[in-house]
Amino acid sequence: MPNWGGGGEICPRCQKTVYPAEKLMACSASWHKGCFKCKTCNGLLTLASYKDFAQDVFCKSCYQDKLHPNERNRKQLETKFSRQPGGGASAAAAAAPAGDEE
Repeated sequence: MPNWGGGGEICPRCQKTVYPAEKLMACSASWHKGCFKCKTCNGLLTLASYKDFAQDVFCKSCYQDKLHPNERNRKQLETKFSRQPGGGASAAAAAAPAGDEE
């Protein structure tokens, strides 16, 4: 049985042959223009707007979330715990001036 197909470079996303007319070179691989999407949110990427990690491509915001997930959530946690009645940062701040006045 004959082996059909281009036999060229393989797209890392769809595992099909990438022809020169639809080729993007990034992360040491050839991608189809339609396959060059963020692994997390599937947003289309350009060569100027992508970040790579472990041979996968991400948009800049998903890349930030993947490598530094606690930076965004840290601020949310700080505001959550500072608003609890009888505890958190606001209770500690209120107790500090009372101890200084004695």
